Order: sequence, then structure tokens, then C-alpha cells
Amino acid sequence: MKKLAGVVALGLSMIFFTGCAKEDNVQTTYKNGVYEAIGDKWEYGNEKAVVTIEGDKITNIDLKRLDTNGNEVDYNMWTGQEIDGKVFPNLKEYRITMKDEMIEKQTYEVDSIAGATVTSDNWKIAVQRALEDAKN
Repeated sequence: MKKLAGVVALGLSMIFFTGCAKEDNVQTTYKNGVYEAIGDKWEYGNEKAVVTIEGDKITNIDLKRLDTNGNEVDYNMWTGQEIDGKVFPNLKEYRITMKDEMIEKQTYEVDSIAGATVTSDNWKIAVQRALEDAKN
């Protein structure tokens, strides 16, 4: 009977200490660093995301719109106004709103922005690709 109690006590202590060891070795999802990725190319260029990971969290995202030559657009030209008969969506505001929501929710899976659907969908794709690069 004493042997059985000793074996049970040994088994329970092994489970306890194994559980404690797992606490010390918590696996993270993302590696710290800055990760860049580009969304799908389309007729007006493509979108880029620069994602910063610290302590397994998204701490910053910089969303960029690139023209067909790969140059970042001038967001002052994209404030929701009409220029020469063409209406530009408010990318200056949208990119900030979208990145803030992604950081708050810790995911790229946020709503697309009406009026800039292709751009916002491509920003999400770019962030998703950057996060894939950041995975352990």
C-alpha cells in the first residue's frame, strides 16, 4: 500500500512539475521585429504594409499605397476630394483608421472601407502576409 501511495505521489508530482515547466516555455505566435509585405498588384499599383511586432503583439502598422511605378502616393492628393473630374477616396484618413482597428483587434481581419474596397482589401492581404513572415 505504501508503494502504491509512493507511486501515485511520484506521478502527481511529475504532472505538477511538467505543467510548471510548460508555463515557463510558453510558445509565442510572432517573432519580434519589423515585417514588410505587399498586397496583390492591380491596375493602380498595389498596397504595402510595414508591421511591427513586440512581445507577441502587433504594436504598429504603416499602411502605404504604391502607384504603378512602386512609389508611395501623396496622401494629400487622396483626401476624398474631386480633382479634374475624378473622385479620390480619403486614403489619408482610411489608412490610419484601418491600422488603428487592426492594432486594437490584433488581426488583419477587419471590415473593408466602402469607397476604397480594393485598396483596403489589399492592405489586409499585405498585413496578413507580413504576419505570416513573423510567425515562429
